[in-house]
Amino acid sequence: MDISAALFAGGDGTYDFKNELLDPQYHVDETKIHLMDFQSDNDTVYALYVGDLAQIATDTIIFYLHGNASSMDNFWETAGLFANLGGSHHFGFMMYDYRGFGKSTGRSTGVESMAADYDAVLAFLQTQGLTSDRMVVVASSLGSLPAGSAAAGGSRIPVQKLVMEVPQSTANVIMQNATGLSLPASMLTNYKFDIGQNMEDYTGELLWMHGTEDLVAPIETAEAAMQKHNGTYYQEAIYEGAGHGLRWDIGDEEWSKIVLDFVRH
Repeated sequence: MDISAALFAGGDGTYDFKNELLDPQYHVDETKIHLMDFQSDNDTVYALYVGDLAQIATDTIIFYLHGNASSMDNFWETAGLFANLGGSHHFGFMMYDYRGFGKSTGRSTGVESMAADYDAVLAFLQTQGLTSDRMVVVASSLGSLPAGSAAAGGSRIPVQKLVMEVPQSTANVIMQNATGLSLPASMLTNYKFDIGQNMEDYTGELLWMHGTEDLVAPIETAEAAMQKHNGTYYQEAIYEGAGHGLRWDIGDEEWSKIVLDFVRH
């Protein structure tokens, strides 16, 4: 068994990104919805950009690395929220499906494949003129894997602002929660990663958001990893009683306020 068995990949994805599927307060300009695909090694990775493509060279862009769900379909509401953060289309927004998720081909086989997918999408943003001072990486749960290595120096556009929402911390934690067994990750998976070490090597700004009742990414292990951060600015937003579905537990208004304040910091 490896960690791939614990990933909710293979959902095909309808990519039916329409306003009728959003709360009215988070509707977007449907002319600003762009579905695209990129080559990552020998696979195809599908991505969604919400915003004006011609303004990537001047806009601040939210680069979102989603959690462990079958496809981007599950995060369309999140896209709508970000498209309205600070006002309608105040920021550009990009997310993508890792290999094996949604319509993206292939299979996520480790941190290396996830890093390659990240790079394939980020390369497009770079060619469109995105620079480090206008990029905010937001990683939720599983997204902390590619985000951690990117923040630690593995990003073609250096990460200066990073939001870690309910992050995983080590492969051991993911596998023990998925299997119920206290087995080392080396016996089960090639998803070897250490977010704590990544945070030691990350020099930019960090916002960590977590709930105290998270059973998927336990707060104790996440805290140990996040507090190793040695960068320019560190902020915690901890919520008593909240679980792994943090945004749903605390509400969009509170969640948006914390993220927007950090982006504007």
